Amino acid sequence: MPDEPSGTDRALELLVFGPIGLAAYLRDTAPSFLRLFVSRGRAILDEQRKSVEGQLGNARVVGEFASVQGAPHVRRVLAEALATVRARTEEAIELLAGLSGSPAPPAPPSAAGAPSSPPASFSTVSTPERPQLAIRDYDELSASQVVERLEGLPNADLDAIRAYEIGHRARNTVLGKIEQLQRPVG
Repeated sequence: MPDEPSGTDRALELLVFGPIGLAAYLRDTAPSFLRLFVSRGRAILDEQRKSVEGQLGNARVVGEFASVQGAPHVRRVLAEALATVRARTEEAIELLAGLSGSPAPPAPPSAAGAPSSPPASFSTVSTPERPQLAIRDYDELSASQVVERLEGLPNADLDAIRAYEIGHRARNTVLGKIEQLQRPVG
């Protein structure tokens, strides 16, 4: 039968030789383990950084797309909502005028499009006060609707619209767009 270590030998192994051997092992292997741990930590952080950069890039692209593509949609939705509000306001004014027994004040031109019966001053026929303009139903259009139709008009038509606009409603939005379109490129 093999000799079993005595209690003293066993105590020496556990309390002296074991810790010394462990310390020597750690001294020899610690640098390689340290490099392993550092490279693993670096890989995890690099992966997280790339993931965050990818998400930020996607958010930037989506934001740019939304601002470029969404702005005209927002303008259109707002224009439609304002036209609805204007129409309902005109209806309310007419209703209130009917209840009070006084005649309704003349309604301004509708922003939503053609009014049911435009006043004679809104005629599309050319008169000395109202020349024939290149934009059909000009007086019925809101400033944003006019601005949308100015692109591509020749300078002579833009000049006629500017003169008419200055003499009538003098809307800065329309006048600014005409100035922008006639500004020399260079």
